[in-house]
Amino acid sequence: MSRETSARLLMNPKEAFRSFGSVLREHGVRALFRAITDRLYIRWFEWRLGIHSEAIIDLKELGIRNELFRPYVPTDYRSFRTILAALEVRSNEDVFLDFGSGMGRAVIMAAKYPFRKIYGVEVARRLNEIASQNVRSALPGLKCRDIELITADAREFVIPDEATVIYFFNPFSGEVLADVLQNIRASLRRRPRALRLICKIPERSAFEEEIFKHTWLIKEREIIFDTNSRYLFLTVHDNER
Repeated sequence: MSRETSARLLMNPKEAFRSFGSVLREHGVRALFRAITDRLYIRWFEWRLGIHSEAIIDLKELGIRNELFRPYVPTDYRSFRTILAALEVRSNEDVFLDFGSGMGRAVIMAAKYPFRKIYGVEVARRLNEIASQNVRSALPGLKCRDIELITADAREFVIPDEATVIYFFNPFSGEVLADVLQNIRASLRRRPRALRLICKIPERSAFEEEIFKHTWLIKEREIIFDTNSRYLFLTVHDNER
């Protein structure tokens, strides 16, 4: 059972107790143990940061009707810590941008590293309000304190020309993703620079299909946690810049 599946089953105590039986029946004792330890790890990390970001929310509940925008699912703590360590952040140089920043978990985790600035872009105003509260709570323990949270449709957001790391946790697909990628390309043409895209890719993903239509994005490496949790590190090779 994937990390994302176990987290999905364990959003609140009542749901957790109902889910444990299902996990045991469908996946066995080892998966049940993993689900319990994952829940404890999440609770510990949320407590340590002083935030609340653990939920799964259909954006329709928040008034977002476009099916291309994916439900809010928070970045996995364990895997994202590995991803951040692999980035080898250039202290006070790299600028991090998170598309679909939700309640701010990835933004806050990134801010534990010495990025010069961090942006979070979220289409749902209510999620961004919670993210702002979470950032305020976590701020004393962060290395990067220049954090800007923007409520906007990703297609309409102008990519900051200082962004050097852009993170996607499968926030949208189809035309939305295609438009955002073109916006990234336009930013690179305005200001050529080294740029890395970090993309969480689910199994049989429309997100991945769209990414590989853009031949100016080159796969640098891939980190696999399980069949439904893969991260691609992409760099840019654009002769038309």
